[in-house]
Amino acid sequence: MTANLGAMDLLLATRNQHKTREFAQLLGPNFTLRDLTSEHDLPEIQETGRTFEENAVIKAIAISKIFPDQIVIADDSGLEVKSLGGAPGIFSARYAEENASDRRNVEKLLCELQGAPERSARFRCVIALVKNGELITTIAGEIAGKITKSPRGENGFGYDPIFIPEGFEETFAELPSDTKNAISHRGKAVAELVRYFNTARRSARK
Repeated sequence: MTANLGAMDLLLATRNQHKTREFAQLLGPNFTLRDLTSEHDLPEIQETGRTFEENAVIKAIAISKIFPDQIVIADDSGLEVKSLGGAPGIFSARYAEENASDRRNVEKLLCELQGAPERSARFRCVIALVKNGELITTIAGEIAGKITKSPRGENGFGYDPIFIPEGFEETFAELPSDTKNAISHRGKAVAELVRYFNTARRSARK
């Protein structure tokens, strides 16, 4: 699908300021990003999809219909643990309970992995790009790693303190943000998104 993307002003369909900050760092200075923090009267969006992609698309389309003049991006991401059959997966943000804190989710995951010899896992991210209520494209990124036995590090958010990316000894929460962003699932997906925009810009100039 071809779209006239216009200026690189993006609306990120989230109120999670940790996520917004990370997206802004990853996108860089050629993009202006705002989120939904200042929008107080929006309806609750039910993430009824069965995959990261379906949920990202649901969020992006719902917000785009409210802000049709905006280029909307939404991501759905989470942790998949092999010995838990891919859980918590799409329920990563509410694994312990609805509106659970990061700490509660981490505690539940570590409890379920007690004594497990297999601790391999992967982070996955899918970004949906939408304008005028229509899906333009989806882009995915992932990174493999393993789960620690206890949290380590003060950076990041979510499951970052218990995830060691492949090729490293530190958790995401112990790594500098620029190192994490260069290798993370979201970093890879956003890099592909930037390439998509750059290609669209070049095509528009021809």
